[in-house]
Amino acid sequence: MAAVLAGAMSASAVTLTFNGVSPNEIVNLTVSSPSFSGGVYAGIYNQTVDGVATPSFCIDVARQISAGQTLNDYSYTDLALAPLTPAGPMGSAVATDIEKLWAAYYPAASVTNQDAAALQVAIWEDIAAKVGTYTITVSGNPLVTTEAANMLGSLSSLTAQADLVGLVSPDGQNYVVPADLAPVPEPTTAGCFLLGLGALACFQRFTQNRRS
Repeated sequence: MAAVLAGAMSASAVTLTFNGVSPNEIVNLTVSSPSFSGGVYAGIYNQTVDGVATPSFCIDVARQISAGQTLNDYSYTDLALAPLTPAGPMGSAVATDIEKLWAAYYPAASVTNQDAAALQVAIWEDIAAKVGTYTITVSGNPLVTTEAANMLGSLSSLTAQADLVGLVSPDGQNYVVPADLAPVPEPTTAGCFLLGLGALACFQRFTQNRRS
């Protein structure tokens, strides 16, 4: 059932325009693979997705995107299945971490440069540490990196989880976004899903009758 839902969510392509990072602070980011080292903006990545303003955080250090760039090959997916390779998929444990971090720290991050940058860094570091296919080092802004470390250190005490999904593209950066901004499945897709549930129920009843 979860697989059917994930497939329905990611079926339709959406158009994304990247508007820039704000609030933000600059940090030095070093990535092992693909090799990269330099100053980057860490913070809230502001997108317009099919005309809807969509705040997000980057979950993909393997790809780049420029302010004002528009791509029409994005789709929504279950967060555990994002980002696309080579930076992912992150899996359910990291997805849960991000949902907890967002629930606890996004309200402050939405208005404060340091908090926004720290939350972005914490997300980058958690994915890199637990996916294990690359390493990252963030430096050059000790207030941000210390706050990010404190956020990650608090994970064991956090319980509330935000409802989030992945917004992925094979060409552009991949992001985590609020699920309530993702479109619901088309009526035909939802109908097919309900049809599938009906078939499953019929199959279960058939097998029960045979056992009887």
